[in-house]
Amino acid sequence: MPKNLLRWVIISALGLYFSGSLLFFFMPIRNAAIWIILLLAVVLVAFIYYALRFWPMLRELPRGKQISYAIFGTLFPLFIAASIRGEQPYLTDNHIIVILAVWLGVILAVLAIITAVVYWCLSVTLKPFETRVSRWKIALYALPSIVVSTYFLVAFYPGAMTLDSLAQWDQALTHEYTDWHPVVHTMLLSVLLSIWESPAMIAIFQIVLISAGTGIAGWSLDQARIPKPFIWIALILFALSPVHAISSITLWKDVAYSAALLLFTLLMYMIVRSGGRVLMRWPFIAGFAVTGFMVMFFRHNGFPVFLIVTAFVLIMYRPYWMKLFPVAAAMVFIYQIVVNPVYTALDVQPSDPQEMLALPTQQIAAIVTEDGDMTEKQRDYVNRIFPIEKWHEKYNPYSVDSIKFSWGDYDRFTIYDDWGRYARTYLHLVKQNPDIAASALFKQTSLIWQINEPEDGYTSKYTTHISRNNEFGLVNPVLNEDRKMNAFNYLKNADESIPFLWRPAFYTALALLFTYIAYLRNGWRAWLLLLPVALNTGAVFVGIPAQDFRYLLANSMIMLPMVLISFVKFEPQATEVLDDE
Repeated sequence: MPKNLLRWVIISALGLYFSGSLLFFFMPIRNAAIWIILLLAVVLVAFIYYALRFWPMLRELPRGKQISYAIFGTLFPLFIAASIRGEQPYLTDNHIIVILAVWLGVILAVLAIITAVVYWCLSVTLKPFETRVSRWKIALYALPSIVVSTYFLVAFYPGAMTLDSLAQWDQALTHEYTDWHPVVHTMLLSVLLSIWESPAMIAIFQIVLISAGTGIAGWSLDQARIPKPFIWIALILFALSPVHAISSITLWKDVAYSAALLLFTLLMYMIVRSGGRVLMRWPFIAGFAVTGFMVMFFRHNGFPVFLIVTAFVLIMYRPYWMKLFPVAAAMVFIYQIVVNPVYTALDVQPSDPQEMLALPTQQIAAIVTEDGDMTEKQRDYVNRIFPIEKWHEKYNPYSVDSIKFSWGDYDRFTIYDDWGRYARTYLHLVKQNPDIAASALFKQTSLIWQINEPEDGYTSKYTTHISRNNEFGLVNPVLNEDRKMNAFNYLKNADESIPFLWRPAFYTALALLFTYIAYLRNGWRAWLLLLPVALNTGAVFVGIPAQDFRYLLANSMIMLPMVLISFVKFEPQATEVLDDE
């Protein structure tokens, strides 16, 4: 048999194997029509063909990148397979060999797909130098987001608000602050509402902030000579995403914070692409300061994100530290002044420490409700915190809210009075019940790592109205019935037909893939682009209370710019500071 023919026979056989495995992964294989299996096999054969073309390219890469591909090509497909897996009762009742064969086929199919994508991206070479682009184009590139978000604002005027939004609204009007919401962000809302006391005012601010991010993204990518049609496609897709369209007019602190994180990520891109030279420009340093303040003050976990990312920038671009360090140090100093003496002067009430205990609470609840291994002393202590029967009644594997908001029964002060005992009890319970504790951890953090929503889980996605019968008399008057129904149906249809749009893990996976491609093209400094969102994702993982998409809205915002950034060839890092910069 000719060598070329044999090659195609093997590729075709692999395509059929991958096709059958993927279908069996999601549905009973006997329910799959033959034509679907064959059509999917043809598509996968194309991916396998281009994946094989990557191998000569891989051999030309430095050894470190070859090793990185071996690691990434193993772990990333495993993560994707675990992330998209459903309950699979039709698969798990088969022999273990069949189950392992299907899993192997899915993992290899994902590997072929991502390798083909890597090959296609690295095969594209742009001109390595930047071009001058007028800053006025920022406004032009911001237009898609402005237009779509304004349409949604008119459709659901004057915006959307949940109970969480109303609580912050109350603080903004009364100036009686609690640290449950970021105080500086609440104070900013107070300023905006002094101009126009309407939810629409805050929605407009959010629209402007998000559009500034998209405008700067388009402008900076234009500078890097990304073809304009691709920039416009990315910006239009960003604007039309139901996630961004409805979030932009929903009064959550997470929206402004996510937009700030998008801007911060774009600043990291400018630093890396310029080899650090942009740090010599005072307008950039000013923009870094403004964006950094928003990241620090718009959500509680923003300060460590800013601190760690800035530390990495100072280490990675040491020749420019004299420009950035004084400004960064002043920002940290101001932050400490604000959260200590200023908060004290404003009589800011501290937030409930229970916010930090979501994962331990859920793991203890799982151990109790599944009759895990507990000593009488441990059971008595857990019963003091929350009656045993209440643990059984209130435990939701995907949300801690039903427990922590049981004000009459949940005695949090038992914890606060002796943190040491709580920590010891929790750690011993986890050690005694590792399987139950691990299962509870994975369920509570499902939003972060799982693309496929669990059958017994949920995703809190969006709201289109102000929470009704609120004490402020805020309502949603219908300005245009047709426009409202069109926008509502757009959200509903997207929700039903593309459910993974509301799973942050989908965007995290794509952002990780294209950052890795940027690394292969440019070097290890490309990972700085992902660091702000990675740190934020890690912070949410540690303390996630429920399955609210808004916690990781930033992941969806940075994904599309990251796709185009992966095509950019970065400038080499300078070894010395140029005086004329």
